[in-house]
Amino acid sequence: MPTWSLTLETDATVAEELSSDLFERGAAGVEVRDGEGTPMPGVPLPPPGRALLVAWFPEAAAAEAARADLGGAVTEVPDEDWGEGWKKDFRPLDVGRVRVRPSWIDEPTPPGAVEVVLDPGMAFGTGTHPTTSLCLAALSDLITARPGASVLDVGTGSGLLAIAARKLGAGRVAANDEDPVAVRVAGENAERNGAALELTVDPVEAIAGTFDVVVANILANVLVALAPALAAKLAPCGVLLLSGILGPQEDEVRRAHVAQGLAPLPNGDRRQGEWSLLALRRPA
Repeated sequence: MPTWSLTLETDATVAEELSSDLFERGAAGVEVRDGEGTPMPGVPLPPPGRALLVAWFPEAAAAEAARADLGGAVTEVPDEDWGEGWKKDFRPLDVGRVRVRPSWIDEPTPPGAVEVVLDPGMAFGTGTHPTTSLCLAALSDLITARPGASVLDVGTGSGLLAIAARKLGAGRVAANDEDPVAVRVAGENAERNGAALELTVDPVEAIAGTFDVVVANILANVLVALAPALAAKLAPCGVLLLSGILGPQEDEVRRAHVAQGLAPLPNGDRRQGEWSLLALRRPA
């Protein structure tokens, strides 16, 4: 049976939100292509600041309905182009001490690395996007320096960051996501990797306790809105990692969290292409 692909262009800052919308409309898979991650063959690069989304639907009617509401173009795709063929463009990814390996690829883990086995699924976060790899690199350094640190992953998506934190040597690891599908996928990925996580759909405010490390890889406007809740979850001397931020958005996000009594972590910020990670610290 053929499938149908819907290709549309959008602003890079709303690509993740639009991906979730496409899944709710019946897409079986969605690729976000913003010029930074692993590309699918035959899909052109978007202009700077824009993203191309390619969604695959098992039924033409659902694809056409999504196109009518969101725009874009629908194409019939033979089975051989979706289902298995897309997997060939995913390769193991090494970031810091973390090796992210798709389950269908059998390669040895580099010496000294921890392995996270992950399938791209109905939740964001495979490690190929700069916002995710920035977080992985920062977590790798922080947990290496502070083994046993407690970690909270806000908006966990696929669970990649929480699983990596646990395998890097974190103690308590909690993670939330408002999307029940993401929490289910994160749970499946955690079980696959033998990682004990506390997973919930509850908001940040409802999660018990404070944490040595809080990581939030979301949209900049959400990071600003969550500033009080994120700061409240940070233990004394704890570090807050904020990602999903475009360069021009840095100042606004930083100000919102400094206003909660946090201070920029010296040499803690990281950048990759047009994306930034901000690191802040709660004073002792």
